[in-house]
Amino acid sequence: MIQKKNLFIFVAIWLSLLLTACGSEETKDEKKPAKADSKTETSTDDQTDEQEKTEDMEVALTIEEIIEEEEGKYSGNRYSEPVVNRDLDEQSFQDKDSFQVYNHLLSLLNEGPAYKEYVKFFEEFNPTIETALSETPEGAEVAQPAAGDRQTNIAILLDASGSMAAKVGGKTKMETAKAAIQSFLSSMPEGINVSLRVYGHKGSNDDSDKKLSCDSTELVYELKPYEEADFNESLDTFKPTGWTPIAKAINETKKDFEKMGDSGENIIYVVSDGIETCDGDPIKAAKELHDSNIDAVVNIIGFDVDNKGQKQLLAVAEAGGGSFETVNTAEQFNDIWEKERVRLYNEWSRWSAENYNEVAGESADRLNEMYSQKSDYSNLFLDEQYRLSQAVSYLHKHEQITSETSNEVRSLIMQRRGILEDYSDEEMRGMIEQFDEESKRVKEEIQEKGKEKKEQYSNN
Repeated sequence: MIQKKNLFIFVAIWLSLLLTACGSEETKDEKKPAKADSKTETSTDDQTDEQEKTEDMEVALTIEEIIEEEEGKYSGNRYSEPVVNRDLDEQSFQDKDSFQVYNHLLSLLNEGPAYKEYVKFFEEFNPTIETALSETPEGAEVAQPAAGDRQTNIAILLDASGSMAAKVGGKTKMETAKAAIQSFLSSMPEGINVSLRVYGHKGSNDDSDKKLSCDSTELVYELKPYEEADFNESLDTFKPTGWTPIAKAINETKKDFEKMGDSGENIIYVVSDGIETCDGDPIKAAKELHDSNIDAVVNIIGFDVDNKGQKQLLAVAEAGGGSFETVNTAEQFNDIWEKERVRLYNEWSRWSAENYNEVAGESADRLNEMYSQKSDYSNLFLDEQYRLSQAVSYLHKHEQITSETSNEVRSLIMQRRGILEDYSDEEMRGMIEQFDEESKRVKEEIQEKGKEKKEQYSNN
């Protein structure tokens, strides 16, 4: 028992001496000036500065704050999991809290600036249809169907010069023209505005009455919804007597439309059996009317017109953006009106189909672009989340952070994803839905406009 006690004392003393000696050596070593490696000191200082900078980072809570962050050291195509892990091995995380760990991982893997291009795309995106709709068959420019229903206005300019008293097929040209006009208007749908202006109906076709007749043009039926009885009564208020002031009649019709304002689709039908005889310029008048804000079209129906007259009247129609037809009998006259009705029906069918397809094409292209941007944005924040989560798993697996810290960092990562995902779900999706609704609205209004006009010009 004593021997064991003495042995124990000996071992205790020996250990005491050994520790004292070691302490003495350590003291000596501490007093020796260390030969510092300047490169190592610089590297350490840089790491310290970077570490302090990382630790001072605030957690972004909005998309605006995220896109202003600095990109990570290994963001985008620079990412490599082994390289990131090696970088993590060079750091110590055991004395850091969850916010410090999270900020350090962001300094390596932050995709913040890359989100900016997607945010900018959606903020600057114009959610309206940009396709310019083509000119309508009736000559009116329609910026968008949403501008509202446009009233159809038909102005008939009837030649009442003395030559219209000549007979063709047992009836005077005037009688045949009046009957054909009545037939045409009775086939038009309800609600169309109609006017009747005559010219050359005063004086006579003698030289002495030229000034009086050339100054004569009168609106005998004002531009308003067609009422058969009233219109027929207006046809009985004049007879063919004088000269042919076509240019003056067109210029006065331009004033008639101006009084209505920008109220409709304006179509003019000039019914004449000859050329201008009042020294006016009907070609210039038709062009000015067609090119004006009224944007009307001038169609010419030549009744029993000679070759010289046909050439001038054709030029007037071309200047007015319309068509020229010539007839010699009452049956041909009626056929002209029917032909015009069919033309407008077919033209509206074509207009509706072509513009619908143009808008549908733009809509598909722009929606595809928006969905592509949204998809790329989503993939970006999902990649960022995955890489951050992998880094957390690596630190936890290598016991550099505790389970508690790991969970807290993961919570911060999911919070960040939630901010990015909310922007995708709310702002991006909202913009896509807004554009999709606008596209559907425009396409529906094109179809409705085409259907309405085809019903107007249908003979059923």
